[in-house]
Amino acid sequence: MDDIVKNLSEDRARAWEEAKVLLDGAASENRDLSAEESEAFDRINADLDAKDARIQSILQAEERARNIEESRARLGVRPDFEAREEEVDQDDLTVRRLLNGEIRSARFEKRAISKSSATMVPTSVYDRIVEHLVQTNVVRDHATVLTTSAGETLSVPKSTANSSAAIISEGGQISESDPTLGTTSLGAYKYSVLVALTAELANDSSLDVAGFLARQAGTAIGVATRGHMTTGDGSSKPYGLVTRSTAGVTGGTGVTGAFTGDDLIDLRYAVTSSYTSQPGVGWMMNSTAMAAARKLVDSNGAYLFAPGLNGDVDQLLGFPVYLNDSMASPGLSAKSVLFGHFPSYFIREVNGIDIAVSDDLKFDYDQRVFRVQLRTDADLVDTTGAVKHFVGGAS
Repeated sequence: MDDIVKNLSEDRARAWEEAKVLLDGAASENRDLSAEESEAFDRINADLDAKDARIQSILQAEERARNIEESRARLGVRPDFEAREEEVDQDDLTVRRLLNGEIRSARFEKRAISKSSATMVPTSVYDRIVEHLVQTNVVRDHATVLTTSAGETLSVPKSTANSSAAIISEGGQISESDPTLGTTSLGAYKYSVLVALTAELANDSSLDVAGFLARQAGTAIGVATRGHMTTGDGSSKPYGLVTRSTAGVTGGTGVTGAFTGDDLIDLRYAVTSSYTSQPGVGWMMNSTAMAAARKLVDSNGAYLFAPGLNGDVDQLLGFPVYLNDSMASPGLSAKSVLFGHFPSYFIREVNGIDIAVSDDLKFDYDQRVFRVQLRTDADLVDTTGAVKHFVGGAS
């Protein structure tokens, strides 16, 4: 795997150098890219994104394998290949028993956090569903995720203003300055999806039924939650990260909402060092905005973008940049770029992912229908400037 990641990273670096040749050539002649050059740049840009997705998929697979082995070691389960096969087979057997009507429901879950313990032991079906959920919900991948055992309102305490100190003369009275405290409330919106499987699929032993179910359900729930956790307005849905971010930089007029290199530099420094010194700080934007960011240079002609090597995340002004297709493209009044401390965005999930099956819904089609549900809510707990956005000029 390391050789594959290394080769892909080297390919990305070479592709980026090709892109820079195109951009530098146009810059040296003080012109925009020609139609042919634009087509070539778009092709290279798409290739960069495709190779990055492949690298991240490989690295995530390796990380999941390490986590499984660590869990097995703690639980005293033998770590050999045969044991791993037995676990997958057991999950697939459970799903087939649901399909065949031998059992009516099953729950594949993590242990919820509690006051006495934060240990979470996932099953492989749960992990496979979460895997696809995370692949399609980049916000969840970088937020703080809390798992609770019940769905009552969860209050997350926070400070909204700090105490302040002052110089006091000898014998002078010290003024009281208390911090301002508050809470953010997280509920539990229910995301559900129905997946219908034919009797033939259920009885075909050559197919990974559990894996099929995980891909379908995880992707469906991941896409739905990503949209709400990006731009949700908090009305019968979670608050989105973009919605709750604060204004950092407004773009110029007459450029259809586009950002400049100076705009991104200003946005980076609009977030204070109390946040940028913490782990989890980065950029978030969609592919269209990323393509524009890759073209930008500073006053010395140095590119703001730097491709990640050996599986590292791409960097923009020294911070990782994450692609989120639910974000707006650069445009008039559009919030197209985020920068800040993403772990300040809290996601609450109730218990685990619930799976149940029905024989009745599509009885006349000889199909059994799975219902997969996830109860969750989210909000930016720290709204004092942890995450800021660039917004395109209004005209």
